Amino acid sequence: MTVSLLVDNDVVIKLARMDCFPSGMTALGRSANQIGSIFHMLRYMGIASEQRRFKFCSSQAEADRLQAALASIVHVELTIEEAKAAAEIMATALENGHDLDEGETALMAVAIAREKMEIATGDKRALLSLAPMERLEPRLSVLRGRLICLEQIFFRLASVHGGRVVTNAVRTCTSADDTINFIAREFGRDQTHVGPALEHLVREQIDREAPGWLKPIR
Repeated sequence: MTVSLLVDNDVVIKLARMDCFPSGMTALGRSANQIGSIFHMLRYMGIASEQRRFKFCSSQAEADRLQAALASIVHVELTIEEAKAAAEIMATALENGHDLDEGETALMAVAIAREKMEIATGDKRALLSLAPMERLEPRLSVLRGRLICLEQIFFRLASVHGGRVVTNAVRTCTSADDTINFIAREFGRDQTHVGPALEHLVREQIDREAPGWLKPIR
């Protein structure tokens, strides 16, 4: 199988810290050899350095889970054309004050060039930047409907395994993500409310502001 889902740093780190990276990917219908990321992003997260991994983790167990996640991800190398496209998109974002970073633009350039690839991102600000960026970089339009946010991954986990998997993830690491922590705290008393709360949050905070960019996930 070939890579069909690119994952950004936030998704990898947060899911690993909460001990649900493999289950999160499986809930999206992906096996390990279908998940990829740019090699310099994997190095940034510490694939070759425990000291580096501890910059993102608060315990040995979290760092070990992050290493396992990083080791399972396929290394994706940018072509010359993809690297050029990523630099151009990044330059446009910087010139116009939009919130994209080099890793995200690299993933976008790869997904634009390689049909059917999707991107899982934990950065809502980047998602909300795509609508105004599309007017400046029309090539981004091919990514519409091919983006998956962190909250959607937890929605799928709740749909497949029940809301308790979300509250258990937060209990494993309460500091990984404020939004997921809030959902578990406010709605976790009745596990049946967790999935709908996540779906509502996605609709109100992302779909309303950047309609059409996220992949519909049920």
